[in-house]
Amino acid sequence: MDGLTTDGVYGRALLQFVMSLPLPSDPVLARYRASICIDHGDWDGLLRHLGSNPVEAAELIGVRNIILASTDRREPPQAETEHHRFLFEIHEFLLQRAVRRYKRWAHRILAFDADVLWTRGDVPLGRHFRFRRLQDEVFLAMAEADGGILAIAEACADEAQRLGDEGEPGRDVAHDLKTLIGYARGGRLDRDLRLRARISSPVGLSPLGSWQTLLQLVPFYSYLPDDSLRWTVQVGEQIANRLGSPRAQLQARSWHVAAGMQDGQSSDQAGLPGLLAEARGAAPGLRVVPLLLRGIATRRPEDLRAAELVARQVGNVWAQVSALTWLVALDPQPTTVRWLHRLLETTGWRRPILVPPTVAADAALGLAAAGKRGVSIVEVAALGERANVTVEVAMRHIDDAEAPREARLAAVEALGKLGTTHSREILHRVSRRTDDIGAAARRIVTSRTAGTTLSEREFEVLDLARHGLTNRDIGERLSLSPHTIARHVANARAKLGAANRAEAAAKFEEMKV
Repeated sequence: MDGLTTDGVYGRALLQFVMSLPLPSDPVLARYRASICIDHGDWDGLLRHLGSNPVEAAELIGVRNIILASTDRREPPQAETEHHRFLFEIHEFLLQRAVRRYKRWAHRILAFDADVLWTRGDVPLGRHFRFRRLQDEVFLAMAEADGGILAIAEACADEAQRLGDEGEPGRDVAHDLKTLIGYARGGRLDRDLRLRARISSPVGLSPLGSWQTLLQLVPFYSYLPDDSLRWTVQVGEQIANRLGSPRAQLQARSWHVAAGMQDGQSSDQAGLPGLLAEARGAAPGLRVVPLLLRGIATRRPEDLRAAELVARQVGNVWAQVSALTWLVALDPQPTTVRWLHRLLETTGWRRPILVPPTVAADAALGLAAAGKRGVSIVEVAALGERANVTVEVAMRHIDDAEAPREARLAAVEALGKLGTTHSREILHRVSRRTDDIGAAARRIVTSRTAGTTLSEREFEVLDLARHGLTNRDIGERLSLSPHTIARHVANARAKLGAANRAEAAAKFEEMKV
């Protein structure tokens, strides 16, 4: 039992067991039970246990006041000691989504040594110090994922999986975070996620712990093709309502609207007007997602610029990248082009959140057309499900002698992975060059002479079909008739030797690896 961090290996099962026992009144037990009441939003129970003189009652009262604070709250309560201040700040920054302040906190906590722990009877020291290293790495990974560099976030998440005790839920958080960050950097979702099953189990996190963790990861859940985003939103709303926390409710509401819009609902159907009204006057970090959703719904540059400005103000890098990607795709002005290119190159984002791949491809083309060159631009284009855009961006890099060498080589590799008729023709032409770009093209041409080539249009159609889109859906996306889409699917099936649409999609997936 730990009265400071109650989410351990046994999770809710232990908390519920302790609350069911007829234990005597004792400051340590009162502290533990009071902490459990906070985790479950049992404010009446908390009041009862505060009357039993629990250990460090000021901590409990401070955390309670943070959870129940209004949406315009921007500062944590006054702290009597330094360890109180650290505890209050982490809860405060998470509830108001103050990303930059949270990131600074995550770096400061690494050097913080709380001497008071040695005098507290409610903290088992061995477990605490093992858990502390795991917690610090997870916090830092989350902070860098939201407002820093993805490579650092991924490395911290990887390290966290080896820390703490066996069975700690923090390890599951780290596992999922590493997987999702890798996908954001352009990788593949090739590992099963664990956190959802953990939270659903008896040994899952407490309600408050579940909310804090899920709402950190929820932006990445927008990538997933299953119902994870909807499930997370529902759980987040239930917990926020149970806690009675206005700020937790606003965050859950924001992602409820985002999930509706991602499912194809109009902004009005999803509830965006009501969300914007609720967010008016809230702390800046709480307004980021509502403003971004407004920009996505209206496609007005001024709305997207407003979202980017607030995201920059609070240090929310993923929202900055997303808003700028939409802006460059719709209206590639010099300032937005420069900022997006800088962020893509420095932070490692390749799949912006809440940005359809085709919009990201348009943004990559906008960057290239504006004269920007870089590995990031090539990689974003290659992930954009637009074969013609990938070819155009790659050629702008290959033909530009001033482009960075790494970017030109990435462009050659992108053409090789594309595998369309046109891209192979270009590679054969480039392979006749005598420089290192030509040598790279020759290696690809030599290693990939076998296989089937699809046209750019067939490539685009199959790439969309493998995501479950119907011929009508694909036709609307590409401005073609369903009959034309059916013909492209049939031609692709014949070239791939596939018996049906599903087999064609599977062979296409293998071809892309």
